[in-house]
Amino acid sequence: MIFAHDKSVVHTVPRGKTRIVVGEGSGEETVSVWEQWFDPGGYIPLHYHDEQEILVLLSGEVTFTLDGEASSVRAMSTIVVPPRAVHGMRPSGSDDVHLLVMFPVAAPKIYAPDGRLRPLPWEDHSVDSDLSPSS
Repeated sequence: MIFAHDKSVVHTVPRGKTRIVVGEGSGEETVSVWEQWFDPGGYIPLHYHDEQEILVLLSGEVTFTLDGEASSVRAMSTIVVPPRAVHGMRPSGSDDVHLLVMFPVAAPKIYAPDGRLRPLPWEDHSVDSDLSPSS
């Protein structure tokens, strides 16, 4: 199958933008790929998944928090997050951030650190300052 990115809808919420390139609803049943963009004020709140997650930072610089440890990461870098590891990210420079996110399932679930189910990025219109990773 071929998936043309420009044919997919870009969903905008307060913290960033997400395009589902491959995943639930695309006809692909075993993996998912999301494309995401964050301006310097955006972030990915602290959360975890039951599956491994791979993030490819295409542009920008972020502070990436993994199990309470913050690291500075610049494009072009790949971050591999183990299953159930609490993680989040915030742009750390003045440039916008662009990344690809991949999961080994078509429909990953997102959990807050306390185990509550969270909305998917394109459904999440909240601003959770208590779940914001360190700046």
